[in-house]
Amino acid sequence: MWEAGETVTAQGAAVYRKRPGILFFTNRRLAWVPDGGLAPTVSVKHDEIRVQFVSAEGRARTTLRVAEFKPDVFHTFQFTSNNAIQEREVIKGLISHIIHDRLLRASGGGVSSASGTPGPSGGSGASPGASSVMSDASAPGTPKTPLQARMGGPSPAGLRRGVNGAGGVDVEMQTRRALLAQNRELSLLHTELVVGKHISENEFWETRKSLLRNKAAIDQQQKGQSSAWLDLKPQTGESNDVKYVMTPQVIHSVCQQYPSIKRAYDQFVPDKLSEAEFWKRYFQSRFFHRSRSGRGANEPDDEIFDKALEEDEEETKSAPKRIKLDHINRLVDLSTTEEDHLESYLTPDGTMNAGKTKESKEAMPLIRRFNRYAQRVLNSTIGPKRPSTGPESLDMSGVERAIVMEDLQEQKESSKIVLNIQDTRRYFESQGGDMKSSKIPDGVDPEDILKQFYRDYTSHEVVLNKPFAIPENTFETLMRNVKSNRAKLLPPKDGSQLLPPHLYQEALSCHAAGNEILRHFWASTSMDKAAKHLRMIESLKKIRDENVKSLMIQASSLGTECLDAMKMMLKPMLNGIQKALKHADSRPKPPVRKLA
Repeated sequence: MWEAGETVTAQGAAVYRKRPGILFFTNRRLAWVPDGGLAPTVSVKHDEIRVQFVSAEGRARTTLRVAEFKPDVFHTFQFTSNNAIQEREVIKGLISHIIHDRLLRASGGGVSSASGTPGPSGGSGASPGASSVMSDASAPGTPKTPLQARMGGPSPAGLRRGVNGAGGVDVEMQTRRALLAQNRELSLLHTELVVGKHISENEFWETRKSLLRNKAAIDQQQKGQSSAWLDLKPQTGESNDVKYVMTPQVIHSVCQQYPSIKRAYDQFVPDKLSEAEFWKRYFQSRFFHRSRSGRGANEPDDEIFDKALEEDEEETKSAPKRIKLDHINRLVDLSTTEEDHLESYLTPDGTMNAGKTKESKEAMPLIRRFNRYAQRVLNSTIGPKRPSTGPESLDMSGVERAIVMEDLQEQKESSKIVLNIQDTRRYFESQGGDMKSSKIPDGVDPEDILKQFYRDYTSHEVVLNKPFAIPENTFETLMRNVKSNRAKLLPPKDGSQLLPPHLYQEALSCHAAGNEILRHFWASTSMDKAAKHLRMIESLKKIRDENVKSLMIQASSLGTECLDAMKMMLKPMLNGIQKALKHADSRPKPPVRKLA
């Protein structure tokens, strides 16, 4: 069952496509053997593993999904033994070692992490939607840190240092893996060139530094806070126990949604209460259950959260402070035209004043709560408002630019230089072009031309009462011309219409690989890159003699039309390869040193 020299490193009972078996990890491949089988049904070599995925912690099934470099090839294994998680984690760690070491070898470096363990493989994290646990509770007496410091991960500045400074190799590797996972065409090209050993990993990404910079910039951008109203829902465990998941993001949203809770949090955590105890009391308090099926009155008293509840209700009952209108743009300030409305038949709409009716009075606290929360979210995004030093001066320049219409302004006459032409006949004759072709040849009388035209016109007899004989081949000629003109109007059939999907995709990959190698060829024409230049020549010959030849053989087996389409697709690349090889043959060969 195993090859010579192959040893098993780890194994575990796993189900693959609803069939029980055993998953083996050897020094050469990842293999799955069904129960009672004598040979592996699934065999994936180490170099063929592109990425791995694992199920989230706490899920009912313990799964491992392995993706190959081949497009859309995945293998999902479900571990079924009593030690399923341990067996899965051992194999996952071995695969992570393989992927990490391969990327480091491709980058030309032997850098390892500070702890001696390889970095995480791309996509080996928990799947989306996984439940979290409350893991950031601090014990009493722990030194207190700001709330924002406990909310998120590394700051953008720290990440920026990782890209440009220490640890830049690991961060760049993660960026490369993310780009390959997002862009399928780039992943196929990477497989064709790097895994096919045409170029190295660094040479592949050397021409794509802009992609890496853009991806790093996107990853460093902080996502703005959602303005959605937080609704915490409980989760039910296997023993019907109810628990609430409190992540740093959820804690931050609760504190921003209820300022009284944030004040209590800063006052009691972690000096007087641990974080876990604080949130446990919060979920048992009248504050949390006040709007949940009327349970608020039945909850036990809590000194901390009852006080927070009173502060919150007092805040929602009080009307907001009036906003100063000194800084409002005059173009959107409706109060500037208020006096015009009073003198005319227009009067303010009384129904728009909140709190005048019974229904609006009942809804006012909720409306104020939503508005104040939206204002806090907005302030956290745009930052604190700069204090005003005094009333702003009225600047009418912006108003004038907005209300002045260019079409209604007096047009100033532009200064023009009048072109004074003394002899207009010569000017217009020069603009008329070459008139020699329309002149009557010398020695020919114009009167003779008119007489000949008259004789030809009068001698032609048209008889309308006799049938007109149409040649037999006329209709054939007409139909042939119609089909030819119609074919010219229709778009020509390309390879995507004539070739099978898999063959068309292989042709696209070959074309992209050839063009990429051509770019590296012309970029290595200097004498200091002679070694790379020779490698590119060999790669171009391999593309021409192996890849293109294989595609032509497959296309010819499908018919002449498919072969012509394949030739048309690969013709620009083949012409480029031919010119490149011709240029390489014409270059002077480096002198060969003879050993004494």
